[in-house]
Amino acid sequence: MVHVQSMALAYVKPKERVVLTEDGMELLIRRYGDSLLRLCTLYLRDPYLAEDAVQDTYLKVWRHYQKFEGRASEKTWITRIAINTCKSYLASAWRKRVEMTEITQVLEEGLQNSSGNRDTYEKLNNTIDLMKEIMELKDKYRLAILLYYYQELPVPEIALIMGRQESTVFTLLKRGREQLRKKLSRDVWEVL
Repeated sequence: MVHVQSMALAYVKPKERVVLTEDGMELLIRRYGDSLLRLCTLYLRDPYLAEDAVQDTYLKVWRHYQKFEGRASEKTWITRIAINTCKSYLASAWRKRVEMTEITQVLEEGLQNSSGNRDTYEKLNNTIDLMKEIMELKDKYRLAILLYYYQELPVPEIALIMGRQESTVFTLLKRGREQLRKKLSRDVWEVL
């Protein structure tokens, strides 16, 4: 009897652990790869390091998939692994602070190439300001905002990922937005 929990997993018997096949791994990469790369890039502020973090995340998923108990969604579990991987990268001795991300550089190039279109210019300029301020928030506020607005995860999943109560996540989101409002003009933070 085969029960399908997600497209990547299949239970052979109800009490046996999950076996991840190569096809299942490819499916996980296709399903979550772009999202994890964006999250890791925003978290680490370095696109090249983010690529390494995503690869390490998938290696950990491959090695430990049989331990996945299904208490959270597959996406939540993999996102938690990615965040822990990013945290370990940031804690390493050679990596303490990054000044500018490629994301900001790309946005600034877009600003320069906006060829006089005022709306495009304003949107890009506001995005740059917003991203810079989000990256300056304390880790707990930054992570909550990135998961909610950029990963579009619901608060219950964010609570599982962060290991906090849902009410705490709501508070972190509220305080993070308040800090952004103090630093940014109304037209920039209005999107939050």
